Amino acid sequence: MDPTAPARPARWAHVASEVLAPWWLAAVMPVLVSALTTAPAWRGALSGLLVTVLCAVVPVAVVTAGVRRGRYASLHVPRREDRPPLLAMVAGLTALAAVLLVLLDGATSSLVFLGLMAACALVGVAVSRRWKISLHAMVVAASTVVLVGLVPVSAPVLLAVPVLAAARVRLGAHTVAQVVVGSAVGAVLAAGALALV
Repeated sequence: MDPTAPARPARWAHVASEVLAPWWLAAVMPVLVSALTTAPAWRGALSGLLVTVLCAVVPVAVVTAGVRRGRYASLHVPRREDRPPLLAMVAGLTALAAVLLVLLDGATSSLVFLGLMAACALVGVAVSRRWKISLHAMVVAASTVVLVGLVPVSAPVLLAVPVLAAARVRLGAHTVAQVVVGSAVGAVLAAGALALV
């Protein structure tokens, strides 16, 4: 082994970064939150599924196509300058989902969660123009705070925030400041969403 070679990031950091990626949480959380806060639960789940398709499935498909064409280095979109247009697209899809939910009399909690997603996207657009805030940390913090607010016994999921933050730093994707600020912003936005729910 060459002692001068750069150390490879630990496998756990790769796994944590993939499992807790924003697109997975954007796919799961709308359905979960809406089902937990709406009666009957199936109505909430359907509303959440609409949000999942527009705000997770479509963006991931766009980024995946971009990766295949060589426009993006990976699904994590590591270059700061590539992020604002994608986040603007997510904000637009969020607005479309909100309109459809209103027209279809969807679950109120789905609209509130959409507002949270839009706020995360808008903060990401604004900050990413000058600084690479951790979107991973922001989304994980927002998602776990919302889940714990709705189901207090799920409090251990909050451990995902420091694990993800450490993983992003270990991978060299972000600095400590970028994951700390991302986590704090996500938690504050989630607290606002919970107040509305």
